[in-house]
Amino acid sequence: MPSKFALFFLVDIVRAQAGQGADGNPHGWDRRRRCDGTDYSPVCGQCEGYGGIPYGDDNEEITLSSCEAVPDDPARKKIQPIWSTKMTMSPYYSVQIGPKKDPFCFQAIPENTSVGALCYQRQTGSQVYEMGKYNVLRFDVNLATGAGNVTSAVVAKGPYLWIVNHLPWYALGIKQCICAAPKEGGDATAANVYPLQYNWTSRMTWWGLEKIFVEYVYQNMTLDHWNYGPHHVWTVPETGSIIRMWQPFNGLQVMPNGTLASDIDPSLLDVTPPEECLSSSHFTFKIKCNDSGYPVTPPSAPATLVEDEGMWRATTKVPRHAYKGETFTQMSTTLNDWLIEAAGHEGTKPCPEWNVTELQKLQAMIYLLRYPAYDDVYRSADDNRQMLGTIDDMRTTWEKLNEAAEQNGLAEMHRDGHCHETIMWFTHHLQEDAKKLLRQQGVVLPLLSHARHECPASSAGSNKQAHGAVCANYDYKVSCSDCHANVKPEASKRHRLLSSAAASIKALFNAA
Repeated sequence: MPSKFALFFLVDIVRAQAGQGADGNPHGWDRRRRCDGTDYSPVCGQCEGYGGIPYGDDNEEITLSSCEAVPDDPARKKIQPIWSTKMTMSPYYSVQIGPKKDPFCFQAIPENTSVGALCYQRQTGSQVYEMGKYNVLRFDVNLATGAGNVTSAVVAKGPYLWIVNHLPWYALGIKQCICAAPKEGGDATAANVYPLQYNWTSRMTWWGLEKIFVEYVYQNMTLDHWNYGPHHVWTVPETGSIIRMWQPFNGLQVMPNGTLASDIDPSLLDVTPPEECLSSSHFTFKIKCNDSGYPVTPPSAPATLVEDEGMWRATTKVPRHAYKGETFTQMSTTLNDWLIEAAGHEGTKPCPEWNVTELQKLQAMIYLLRYPAYDDVYRSADDNRQMLGTIDDMRTTWEKLNEAAEQNGLAEMHRDGHCHETIMWFTHHLQEDAKKLLRQQGVVLPLLSHARHECPASSAGSNKQAHGAVCANYDYKVSCSDCHANVKPEASKRHRLLSSAAASIKALFNAA
């Protein structure tokens, strides 16, 4: 079998397997969203498998394009799609599809199967390709994620792939580098996946002339439809220049100016590995990178839970005696001493010196850098340390609670609750590399408040639902005392606090 090459969105692999598509089409997509050139019965053809802008795994979760077959002169010479050896594609639009491996889809690298939950990541920017001197494929795109807008540079050379993300504004200038060595089907023991070769289009067969609506260009265009397996390409009949590409589980790509030869900027290509991925880069959160900026070689045997201190902490529900106190105040004092010892006085600030907005920005950054596997442990054990909802859900909730706290004279209680929750997130949701990076950035942490607030009775003119929501959420945020206070916790208290907080938020939104 010939070598495999990948354009991330176009993984050039077709497997001979019975069924509707090589992987069995597990999401049940119809023949408009997916119709492969192999393994389909009846055989696919003109105005099938044309796709659109997808946003979810369900068949209906896509804004389909439109397609109309156009009569063609049988004698017309068909020009094979052209993928030039040197070109800059700008503007460039895409929806990248790949398996979901992290909550924000930063690591969603397309594979040759649609099995499992998928990410749908909209991107706009430019693409540069050169196969001759540099042999590099590079994307510079802006993408929308659940964490906010991210600027991303994706560089592929040989068997290596680097993704450098400039994280959202609230991440204080921190970048993220993901080092990868893509494999066929995501199998670490399989063959390497390389940047797409310029002659990949020679395998494609012509399906017909079609009038198709081209996304982002926002107009119908009469183009030639070509296919190879699950990969579909639409070209300008007179030149063979590629305008639109679709692969149902790798993505949509639109290049309004086509793929004919054009000038490139060499400085964009002579960058492997990217500087941000090297160990000397102090303000980059690195994922699977060694000191030289190349992917870490997978260990010969899987690490045990105990080998990861953070995972050991996640699976241990009861803190050690040194991290407890007899009372709420003693607990806060003890934990503050540990925080100051680790970060120093300059790396911490008493809770009263913060405002709620500052704390919520810090929490948003911690959420962005969190290690999802820890949260999986907390959720499976119904542990109080679990995070409730997405960052967008939390921001909406925070806005409501901020307003409710101010209007009901509970601003101090509300702030103190966020101090406790911030430290809980920092301690129990970040790996040590992320904690170290934040310290290098000079990020200051809040100390825990010493006083345990008791919810006062609502005044005559107050909003009882808003008042109750702030109190219930404060109780939930400071529930670390269930474990860190040196008393036996009530078995049902965690469930009661969680249920009360969720119910109070629901009531607050229903009343709005």
